[in-house]
Amino acid sequence: MRRGSIALILFLFLMAGCEKDKDLADRLLRSSVELTDGYCLVHDDQVVLNHHDIEHYDYGTHLIYLKDHISTGELLEEAGNFTVYAGGEEIYTIGTQPGYSSYAPVGPFIWTHPTFYADNIIAIHYLYPYEVLEGNTADPREDPWIIEALEKYGQFYEGLQCEISSIWFSSPDHLALNLKLTNLDPVNYYYLDPEKMGMGLFHYFTNGLTLQHVETEQSYTNNVEHQEPNQWDSFDMEWMTLLEGNSSVNLTLRYNNFEQAPEGSYQARFMFPGLQFQVEHDDLAQQHGQIWLGQLCVYKEVVISHDLF
Repeated sequence: MRRGSIALILFLFLMAGCEKDKDLADRLLRSSVELTDGYCLVHDDQVVLNHHDIEHYDYGTHLIYLKDHISTGELLEEAGNFTVYAGGEEIYTIGTQPGYSSYAPVGPFIWTHPTFYADNIIAIHYLYPYEVLEGNTADPREDPWIIEALEKYGQFYEGLQCEISSIWFSSPDHLALNLKLTNLDPVNYYYLDPEKMGMGLFHYFTNGLTLQHVETEQSYTNNVEHQEPNQWDSFDMEWMTLLEGNSSVNLTLRYNNFEQAPEGSYQARFMFPGLQFQVEHDDLAQQHGQIWLGQLCVYKEVVISHDLF
């Protein structure tokens, strides 16, 4: 967009007398000429977001938390590709797809209208995560230049990390999934606690544990009956537990009706859930910490032997 068009937009916003619109016009004027050495998004050769607009970036879930003067509605009005810059260098391209579409593009992409998060959050998704896990391709969102650019302005947050500690079978259809949840950030996070929610409600937000046979690729899963919340678009702080910064907690999920799997090697898959669209911008910050949003996909190789039962 040429400078003359930007100036006209700025004039119209000033005439409207709206302070928020004035902030937006100021941002457009600045970003149209400024590619900084921080994290930036570019659309149609125009900078639409730079490090001045970012509160922090949750690297674990690839959620960009924006400052109050900007919203995703302003950024994602236009379809098409965005390009990520870090340290002044072009890193990768992000596609966009309407949130109501059943199709998702391969590679990095952003759901638009709806975005499934509050209007101050941009979620950068990536398909297919299994290929990244197996080492067949690299996740472009994890480029070292991005980390360096975010760290330079104190915007790099690791978020929560989850790992499968162990899977223990007490019988062919009874098993315990042991998870370790870690917070490496200096801030406290509220996470969905399966012990407080119960297995049914917790599994409303996740499909739970799946075991896929390495050779046959046959999958076996749990049979937990999901329990819907009273209101599909709401949440309750009673579901959550606070995990303080630089600490970890061990969680155990007990499956009592798991599909019986034959002996062999398996890849265990589990998605640890967080809230998404249920949490508005003003609800993120709670008395002792921030509500953690997003989801974490974790994997582990396990061996099933009937001699263990």
